[in-house]
Amino acid sequence: MRMRWIAVAGVMLTVGFGSLAMAQADAPAAAPDEAAVTPEAAPAPGGTDKLTLLQLLMKGGPLMYPLGLCSIVMVAFVIERALGLRRFKVLPDDTLSRVNQAMRSVPTMLDAEALLRDMEPRRDPLARVVLAGLRRANRTLPEIEKAIEDAGAREASTLRRNCRVLSMIASVAPLLGLLGTVTGMMRSFMTVAAKAEALGRTELLAAGIYEALVTTAVGLAIAIPALVFYYLYVEKVESFVSEIDSIAEELVVRIPARH
Repeated sequence: MRMRWIAVAGVMLTVGFGSLAMAQADAPAAAPDEAAVTPEAAPAPGGTDKLTLLQLLMKGGPLMYPLGLCSIVMVAFVIERALGLRRFKVLPDDTLSRVNQAMRSVPTMLDAEALLRDMEPRRDPLARVVLAGLRRANRTLPEIEKAIEDAGAREASTLRRNCRVLSMIASVAPLLGLLGTVTGMMRSFMTVAAKAEALGRTELLAAGIYEALVTTAVGLAIAIPALVFYYLYVEKVESFVSEIDSIAEELVVRIPARH
């Protein structure tokens, strides 16, 4: 499992930065105005100036700031969910073994009071679900079932909560990139409208085209890994919820109930 996460992280970094690095390697610097070029300043024949990655990103215009914020938020929540969804945080082996031992120690009803005392100091989701049922011991079976069901729903919602941030980033980042595409093309057309000779001079249109393409590329580079990590984490949450449900189903019939 750990190797799979490492492999996914490597793929995402490749997707996120590979396209930008290729663009960096292939994109020459914007040509200066013809009137400003002097023989001394002209580049040597056959030589081309290369843009650094930072220079390329800066050509994306003002929309690079919200896109940069999106990338920071995405990385922060990817790390937070990777740490928060570790198995020993959600389904600790010690809690799991104590619950299983209590259910298997007697053939019918378990000792609710002893298990309650054992679970109360614990703060993991499984312990909270078990505690919700144990606190309704000696009540009717529907009450016990409802308490466990409600606790399970709360824990599932808590586990999924920060995953939704990644889904939001995956939706917002491409839209910001698309907005950059529109503003970049508007900038190019405004240049053409202001200067009739600009239509034949690519260096006057380059700034708007750079803004259009860079923002689109960066928006997709943020959205793709955010969406992939979102689905990976949701799948992990669902596997935890399914395991907690199976334990709760077995537990609910072992808790002493009033008929």
